[in-house]
Amino acid sequence: MLVATVAALVAAAVFAASTALLHRSAGIVADSTGAGELGKFVTRTSVHPVWVAGMGGQIAGFGLHALALRDGPLTLVQPLMVTEVVFALPLRQLMEGRRLRKSEMAWAAVLCAGLGGFLAAATPSQGRRFTPATVPTVVTVAGIGFGMALCAYLGRSARGKWPATVLGVGAGLGFAGAAGGLKQATIELSHGVGVVFTTWPIYAVAVAGAAGMLLTQLAFRAAPLRASLPAMSTVDTVVSLAIGVAVFDEPFRVSPLALSGEVAGLVLVVVALACLTSGEATGGSRPAGPRAVCEIEEKPLVGRDVA
Repeated sequence: MLVATVAALVAAAVFAASTALLHRSAGIVADSTGAGELGKFVTRTSVHPVWVAGMGGQIAGFGLHALALRDGPLTLVQPLMVTEVVFALPLRQLMEGRRLRKSEMAWAAVLCAGLGGFLAAATPSQGRRFTPATVPTVVTVAGIGFGMALCAYLGRSARGKWPATVLGVGAGLGFAGAAGGLKQATIELSHGVGVVFTTWPIYAVAVAGAAGMLLTQLAFRAAPLRASLPAMSTVDTVVSLAIGVAVFDEPFRVSPLALSGEVAGLVLVVVALACLTSGEATGGSRPAGPRAVCEIEEKPLVGRDVA
């Protein structure tokens, strides 16, 4: 569990830096493309140097994420990935050359406390099932696929908070599905590298991850980070928990007392996420947390924050 915990936290830190770059590239490219020019937006984004750097970080984070899932349960690793928002705060301090506000540190502490309370109440542990249950797996894959398609359809509007939130939900579904596939791929890896490429999980990871990344970029394009990140992180965590319990038979406390602690912890995490990305933590118009790291409304790359 220790290796899984450390790997997940380091992966979250790496993802924080890469997400900042991906969000920045979305803002830069969106400035040069029209609202309805989806094809041009995707094409230009895929060759933009900031996006390429961000994807390099995503690949490194992916490797650490796989290590964490190999040694730990999905129900532990995915909630820990929420700390990406906390790791983004020092990035803001670095890029803006200023001290972190007390309100930012307070909300970061609330997020960590909520996450700690959630994990303490749930006490997730490694599952006993090495072959995914067929029925839950089929239902999960179908549900995630349908949910992502529906979110992409409902969030097809080019701009606005509501489309960004819906797209964030779709991205969260994709990342949860990719995490489930990655978990199974690490199990298959114990039988040899060749086995990984002759079974479906690794391809599910590729499809779900790519779709999730596309929805993420579209959400970043539609509105500031505060509109999509809370929904994305919440859906990713909750759906990952469901996959861990239903598909991989990972033990999870469901007594009334445990459920109360889990819900309370998750609520604290969601509130802290919303405040860290909405500007409520500062009481001003300039948003707190990763939104400020990933500012996209200012002037071009030269003379503005790197991320």
